[in-house]
Amino acid sequence: MRTTIVRFSVALLSFVLVLGTGTAQASVQIRTVVSFDPAEGSFPEGVAADVRGDLYVSRTGPLNEILRVTPDGTTSVVAHFDVGGFGPLGMAVDSSGRLYAAVASFDPATRGIYRVWPDGRTARLPGTQRILFPNGLTIDHDGTIYATDTIRGAVFRILPGGRAKVWVKSPLLLGNGSFGFGFPIGANGVEISPARELVVSNTEGASVVTVGIARDGSPRTPQVLAEGPELFGADGVALDVFGRTYVAVNMQDTLLRIDRNGSVTTLATAADGLNSPASLSFGTSHGQRMELFITNFAMFSSTPHPAVLEAEVGAPGLPVG
Repeated sequence: MRTTIVRFSVALLSFVLVLGTGTAQASVQIRTVVSFDPAEGSFPEGVAADVRGDLYVSRTGPLNEILRVTPDGTTSVVAHFDVGGFGPLGMAVDSSGRLYAAVASFDPATRGIYRVWPDGRTARLPGTQRILFPNGLTIDHDGTIYATDTIRGAVFRILPGGRAKVWVKSPLLLGNGSFGFGFPIGANGVEISPARELVVSNTEGASVVTVGIARDGSPRTPQVLAEGPELFGADGVALDVFGRTYVAVNMQDTLLRIDRNGSVTTLATAADGLNSPASLSFGTSHGQRMELFITNFAMFSSTPHPAVLEAEVGAPGLPVG
């Protein structure tokens, strides 16, 4: 494995955004945490942080593996999946440090949501083979897992010790086939907000949708938080403690922030090092809460620069659990 560790800061990105009758200014600093060699087929898609400061990074086909990246930049393989398709994509770590990964193999014998142990053992959660295209993951404080099905335009729910079931399916979460993959690319990234609702990106739908969680656990009616051409290609999402949503827009090499009123701000672009950004994860260890980690997927780029980046966004992410 050839992995290059890069520690440098890019010049500050400054921008001005008009919000109604007011103007807000902010700046974001981005640096590269670890870069990968595209010649080896090393394309990072998912990223999840744990409370020790380690990052878990999924690398899709042909490698189909999950890496651990320690704070000093050391990388090691945690688990390998002998599957076809895209392999491991989105990941999530629960409050006890348990790691879960979505594996999109297009094969009911291998696709699904997997628990991943530190020693490399994996186990598929019951019923998750029904998820046609497992993609994004988020975990509630009680251990309930929500997983997006990108093809079906749905979110599955997996109760602790239970089987995966469709939790919500909506036209607002369905793709339209405009990517030309031969199947729709809809519901993708997912997170739980402090307001007890799921925030879900719709990649081809160029939108971010919220789905409230009722007291009995059932879904409320999905609502559009933001939509527009700047969100075409929306992939991973992350939330800060103020309820703002950060979106990696894969097709446009941008990092966006959506305020609670739906206003959209561009935080970074290709000029800042973004190259098909896919997944987002706030750090959860002491000293990393304001760091937003970003994967440069780069697989379909003409000039690929696969890497994990770190953005200082000036606000802490949500605590785990």
